[in-house]
Amino acid sequence: MKNVDRYFIGVGIVAALAGMALGIVMGITSDFTLAPAHAHINLVGWASLGFFGLAYRTGIAKNDRWAVLHFWIATAGAIILPIGIVLAITKGQAVTAIAGSLLTLASMILFGVNFLRARPA
Repeated sequence: MKNVDRYFIGVGIVAALAGMALGIVMGITSDFTLAPAHAHINLVGWASLGFFGLAYRTGIAKNDRWAVLHFWIATAGAIILPIGIVLAITKGQAVTAIAGSLLTLASMILFGVNFLRARPA
C-alpha cells in the first residue's frame, strides 16, 4: 500500500465525521449516554489515525509493509472499540470493547516499533 499515510488520514476523517455526527445527535436529543463512544471515535479514530498518517508522511515512523499491517490493526481497533463501548453501555456486553482495546493497544505498540525503526543512524 504505497499511500498508507493517506489511508490513515482518510479513515481518520471518516471517524471524525462519525464522531461529530454522534455528538450532534447526542446534543439534539440531550442524551449523552454514549459520550464515551463519541470520545473514543474522535480520539482513537480521528486523532490517533490522523497522527499516524502524518508520522508516516513525514518519516517519523518507517513506512513499509509493517506500516500497512499497522494500518489494518489500527483501523480495526478504531472501528471495533467504539462499537464495543456502545454494546457495553447498552447491553452490558464488554467483550467487543475488550477486543477493540487490545487491537488499539497492539496498534500503538506496532507504531512504537515503526517509530524506533525510523530513527536516524
